[in-house]
Amino acid sequence: MTPPPEYIVRPRLPGSRGQRVLATLLGMALLTASFALGWALAPHTTPPASRAAADTRELRALKQQLAILRSDRQVTRVATDALRRTLADRGAEIESLRADLAFYTRLIGGDERTPGLSVAAFGLRALPGTRGYTFVVTLLQTARGGTPVHGTLHLALEGVQNGRAVRYGWAQLADAQQRDGLPFAFKYFQQLHGMLVLPAGFVPARIHLDLKPEGGAALTRDLPWASALAGKDTTHVPQNP
Repeated sequence: MTPPPEYIVRPRLPGSRGQRVLATLLGMALLTASFALGWALAPHTTPPASRAAADTRELRALKQQLAILRSDRQVTRVATDALRRTLADRGAEIESLRADLAFYTRLIGGDERTPGLSVAAFGLRALPGTRGYTFVVTLLQTARGGTPVHGTLHLALEGVQNGRAVRYGWAQLADAQQRDGLPFAFKYFQQLHGMLVLPAGFVPARIHLDLKPEGGAALTRDLPWASALAGKDTTHVPQNP
């Protein structure tokens, strides 16, 4: 009989090929896990180019919003100004209509408190760049029967000059052609046009209108200078008490 083969048991020495492969795989796994963990825990930062693009888009959007707000504000301001002008124009129109109503009421004799000759309105406008002013006086007669009236109108001013109260008569204010007064002749109403020049340093405060009809009593009407320059075409002249 053939004797069985002899087996020799030899222990695997450390550092064998299998162990080295296993150690290498374990090391790679640990390195991969460490890298993944570090990436997950590390704060993520946006690349500079992407961040700059985002800032540019945000800045553009903010500028658009600001432009819209400014446009809305401008539209609101324009609309408000237009509304204020419209209200002011309506107020001036109402005052003008009231003055016209009072004028024609007196013209047809509807106001019996002031029959006869009267001053219905006075308009005053400055001549730019000069001390001259043009004016328009509207005269009215409400006497029954419509008898024509003739006469002259003189204008005088009261004010301050060099710290003193001063009065200037028509001859000192008018030009050479009108110094004798403005003649009037009418049956119902008439407008007189004239011009005056303020003396140097004189600040007017009140206007005096003196009417001298032929064969009748003189008539005087006063009004503040400032009210005549209030921007209206005509200023209603109240009757003296």
